[in-house]
Amino acid sequence: MKWKCTVCDYVHEGDHPPKTCPVCGEGPEAFEKQS
Repeated sequence: MKWKCTVCDYVHEGDHPPKTCPVCGEGPEAFEKQS
């Protein structure tokens, strides 16, 4: 599963969004699930 940060467009791969974006520091609420 991929999660995209809506602030900086960082893409995280995993079952859940990260606790904080490693690029911009936003929390998990900034991530959207990608198909």
